[in-house]
Amino acid sequence: MPPRASSRLRLFVLPGADDATPAAQVLVAVGSLGTGTEAWSGRERFFANGQGGFRVGCPLDGRSLTGPFRVAIEAWRAGGARSLACPCGDQHDLDALRYEPPAGFAREALVVNDALSAELPPPTRSAIATLWPGVRVVGSRG
Repeated sequence: MPPRASSRLRLFVLPGADDATPAAQVLVAVGSLGTGTEAWSGRERFFANGQGGFRVGCPLDGRSLTGPFRVAIEAWRAGGARSLACPCGDQHDLDALRYEPPAGFAREALVVNDALSAELPPPTRSAIATLWPGVRVVGSRG
């Protein structure tokens, strides 16, 4: 059973590429993003809303891949490839799939605990995007 929803909002700010500037350097460059903001670094991890119930779709035609994704992510967690053989005929990197709400994979992240909004202020997002082109924001109430 997924964890219960909380009124606390946590944001995971993810780089667009694995070879991005280290999270600690990004945090120093942009300053604090709010109470409890921290740089996270470690082995690759899947960041999601923490509640389950999200949709996963093919990046080419949008068809639902929720079932195949569950199988593929478990295989990845067991040491397999981070990919999925899609019914559209292509092999997709799991990070390239369409997630609703947003989700993604990363080795580095900024974690904003007790965020006031699900969106980063535009100047902050712009500052982060100069260091992390393709920056992604994943919200979690878990």
